[in-house]
Amino acid sequence: MAIFNFIGDYIFPIIIVLGVLVFVHELGHFLAAKLFGVRVERFSIGFPPRMFGVQVGETDYCISAVPLGGYVKLTGMIDESMDTENLNEEPKPYEFRAKPTYQQVIIITAGVIMNFLLAVGILGGMIWMQGEPITPTTTVGIVVEGGIADSLGVQVNDKFLEINGVQTNNWQDVSQLFIENVGNETHFKIDRGGEIKNILLSWDNLQLNDLERLGVGPLMLAKVGELSPSFPAMEAGLQRGDQIVAINDSAIHSWNDMTDIIYNNADVPLFFSIVRDGEPFMVEITPKAVPVQTSEGEESTRGIIGIGPYMEHKAVDFFPAMGKGVERALFMGQLNIKGFGRILSGKDSAQESLAGPIAIAKMAGDVAKQDLLNLIQLIAYLSVVLAFINILPIPALDGGHLVIILIEGIRRKPLPLRAKMMVQQIGMVFLLLLIIFVFYNDIAREIAR
Repeated sequence: MAIFNFIGDYIFPIIIVLGVLVFVHELGHFLAAKLFGVRVERFSIGFPPRMFGVQVGETDYCISAVPLGGYVKLTGMIDESMDTENLNEEPKPYEFRAKPTYQQVIIITAGVIMNFLLAVGILGGMIWMQGEPITPTTTVGIVVEGGIADSLGVQVNDKFLEINGVQTNNWQDVSQLFIENVGNETHFKIDRGGEIKNILLSWDNLQLNDLERLGVGPLMLAKVGELSPSFPAMEAGLQRGDQIVAINDSAIHSWNDMTDIIYNNADVPLFFSIVRDGEPFMVEITPKAVPVQTSEGEESTRGIIGIGPYMEHKAVDFFPAMGKGVERALFMGQLNIKGFGRILSGKDSAQESLAGPIAIAKMAGDVAKQDLLNLIQLIAYLSVVLAFINILPIPALDGGHLVIILIEGIRRKPLPLRAKMMVQQIGMVFLLLLIIFVFYNDIAREIAR
């Protein structure tokens, strides 16, 4: 039974996530190739060897054995298949190498463009359908002991007014401005009971993964947001906007007050005092026992009633929503560039910063348990990451192919076939070593935990 739970919790979500990302990426190459009349010999999800598939016209649509990517085999191009057949002959009109440089550039970058558009579509679409989520406070409700915020002297009930001179109006502003200033001196202007405090965060001795130790969160009222079907809160008749003011004899002043009691009372009937539209009433709810894993890796249980925190949603029209989707996708790309730069400069450790398939599978599984929309949003963010990685000028990746295309365009003649084969082989070896490294990293991290 445990193995089936593992497959359902982690393997199935990562298959969905990687399947969508790879399919969309390769679809970009495929459509661009068809647009310019390039023959597509194979559309493969996964790397060789080929496992099974179907031949439709000139194209073999197949699933291959190594499930860490995919490729579209174009006639007249050296790719992951390492096939050089007929490349010493004069190029035919339907071959990739026969096309002008600008068409080759479009075809080779189409996968990255499709990944970016997927992210924009998901992020913008969610804003359009749901509205822009806003946590309507800049007041601190959580300061984790030993975290960065704690070491800076940030206190519960502090109110963020400005970050690096920019006014904060909600918690999304606080989060966005903090991340935008990662690696730079960050000045916080805070209101503490009517007294203005200025706090400086220096990144001299910090790394990107210290974001996990920031240890600060908003003061959230115990107000019902989204309700999960088949959980006690919905079954008890709670509604969005209900405010929980007491549980049994304990007054509730914040979301944390509420969750502390619920988490520690699995399968124990509790009496909730609720205010709805100004009218108080009481309802009995028994938190459902849900298995969890502690930070030490031990199995435990906690109580859940199936509610999310209340967030306001600001309605956004379609085109402005897509614009915000572009902004968020670009922001994620900038964060990846900044993180990659810190790794290259030695400020961050590659061993600690890079996540491989095991870490991504765990992330996808954990997110899928929370909510389908969260999993879809994860696909958007990973799509940006995939686009960024693929456009790097590394042999065997799209960026490496792009460099060769541009060099040949400048030279106005192709590079020697032997040289291109050597570059591709070096790239494939590099990718194999990188895969081994990130797998080892993921396993070592899990063992350490």
